[in-house]
Amino acid sequence: MDLKKNKFNKLQIALSASGHMVVDLYPSFVIGLIPVLTRKFGLSLFMVGLLTSVTLISNSLTQPIFGYLSDKHGQKYFMVSGPLFAAIFISMIGVMPNYYLVLVILFLGNLSVSAYHPPSAASAGHYGGSRKSIGNSIISFGGNFGYSIGSLFVIVIVEKLGLSFTPVAMIPGIIASLILLKLIPAETIKEKSETKIKFSKIKKIKKVRLIKLFLIFFTSYSRDLLWIVLLTFTPLYFTNSGTSLLNIGYILLAFGLLGGIGGLFSGYYADKLGNKKSSFVIQFGLIAALPLIYFTFKTAGIISIILFVLGGFFLISTLPLCIRLSQDIFPRNMGLASSLVMGLSAGSAGVTMIFLGKVADSIGIVRTINYALILPVIALLLLTFFPKIDKE
Repeated sequence: MDLKKNKFNKLQIALSASGHMVVDLYPSFVIGLIPVLTRKFGLSLFMVGLLTSVTLISNSLTQPIFGYLSDKHGQKYFMVSGPLFAAIFISMIGVMPNYYLVLVILFLGNLSVSAYHPPSAASAGHYGGSRKSIGNSIISFGGNFGYSIGSLFVIVIVEKLGLSFTPVAMIPGIIASLILLKLIPAETIKEKSETKIKFSKIKKIKKVRLIKLFLIFFTSYSRDLLWIVLLTFTPLYFTNSGTSLLNIGYILLAFGLLGGIGGLFSGYYADKLGNKKSSFVIQFGLIAALPLIYFTFKTAGIISIILFVLGGFFLISTLPLCIRLSQDIFPRNMGLASSLVMGLSAGSAGVTMIFLGKVADSIGIVRTINYALILPVIALLLLTFFPKIDKE
């Protein structure tokens, strides 16, 4: 398969985006069911935080491993197995008899989610031609859309059929796996150089590339931490304000869906401006998102919900550009590079979330979210150095 073709392969981008949509349905089940699980098992904020921490650690922190393996062995079977096993394990969440078994099935199911993400993101680099940013944005939009409707999807099942019927949700994952098995080429893409990670090679990497990667990684980490804090605690925040479980599902849908649309806009303008100006688009997204999120918890009612959803539009819009910049830094290891800013950053945020859950038990939800706003401000300031470093 010729990787040098400068064409935008619509079919493979669409397959990757569709698979991303289905596989990301499942990690968000726990977000939509947080109020239900809290009542069922009598959870503290620390235990609630641990639900999302385990999810992120499993489906994100392990992504560099799967990124390396997919670069070396090809993408097809990682992408096929992802939706299948995520569906089988995570859909069992409603029939688990205790909190600890919920943690176990979340960990196992999200390993499959982790296996899907690096080769899916790398396919934008391989099949995006001269429009890699918009390719990344389309694939990211698929994931954001799936993650957004996942909470509502499982909430509707629980509201209409009952908590014990969550295994019905396996069906989309099984169907998606069969379609990917049929349509992804048997001759899957492999990186034929730099697939073996050697310390001698790592030592030879230019410091400029490492500094650039650190800036993108820190930006991704701070965004992911704020993102997961919001998704963990705002369902409880809005529930305490009198919002119904079904309406919370709609709010989470709007938050993620508009964020995915924001990613499409950011990818389009980044391609227009040139990839060297992508860091400015990321900065703009953060500048717009942070005050909207801050004032979400200073207002009430519909105004609070509108600010929250608009904050998601700008915050999530930065995701595909961070992935694109990482791929530009390491073009020979796109799966691994993508996993660092898409997986390792989110996994690190998941580890941090364990401690923030304990903090929230002490100081409350709103103050914890305000503290989580600090790191994106620092990232915003650090990104001002990116264009100067890029010239090196």
